[in-house]
Amino acid sequence: MRRRKKGGRAVKEYQTVMLFIYPKLERFSNDVKKLVDALACECGCGEDAEKSVRRVMEYMYVRDLFTVLKSDLDEVLSLLTEEEKFMLEYKYFRRRKVLGGEFAAVQMNCSERTYFRRQNRLENKLNALFLQRGMTQEWFEEKYGNICCVAEALRAVKRGADNGFADRRARRGLRFASGNERDTVENSGK
Repeated sequence: MRRRKKGGRAVKEYQTVMLFIYPKLERFSNDVKKLVDALACECGCGEDAEKSVRRVMEYMYVRDLFTVLKSDLDEVLSLLTEEEKFMLEYKYFRRRKVLGGEFAAVQMNCSERTYFRRQNRLENKLNALFLQRGMTQEWFEEKYGNICCVAEALRAVKRGADNGFADRRARRGLRFASGNERDTVENSGK
C-alpha cells in the first residue's frame, strides 16, 4: 500500500491523504457541526426520533475524529524544523497566506537534486513520527476509511490523481542555487 518508490523509499498513501487534508480538517469539523445542528433541529420531523439521534451521534463522532486527527498532526508537525515545515507547506498544503507570509523569504540554498533528497528524508521522518504515534495504515482505515471525503481522497491518491489537489492551490516557484546565479523552478507539488 505504498504510493511511489524513489531510491528504494516509499511514501504511504494514507499518509499522503492525511497531509493533503490537514489544512481542511478544521473546516471539515465546523461543517459537520453545522450539519449536526441542522439535523438536531429537524429531529422528529418525519423520521423516528431514535434514527435521527443515531445519525446525529454518528456525525458527532466524525467531527471528533477530525478534531483528534488535526491535533495529532499538529503535534507531529511541531517537531519539524522551519525548513521541513516549508517543504511540507510547498509540497502538500500550498496555502497562499502561509507561503506569502511566514515563508515569503524562504529560498532553498541548495541544488534541485539536494532539495529532492531533503524531501525524501522529510517523508521518512514523517513516516517514523506517524508510526511512533500509532498512526498506521490499519488505524487510518479503521478510523477514517468510511468517511466519504477521506475515502475519496484516498482513492484519488491510489489512482495517481493526487495532483488534482495541487491544481487548486497556490503555485510558487522554488529558487535553487546553481553556481553564482539563482534559478526559479516551478514545481508541480514535488
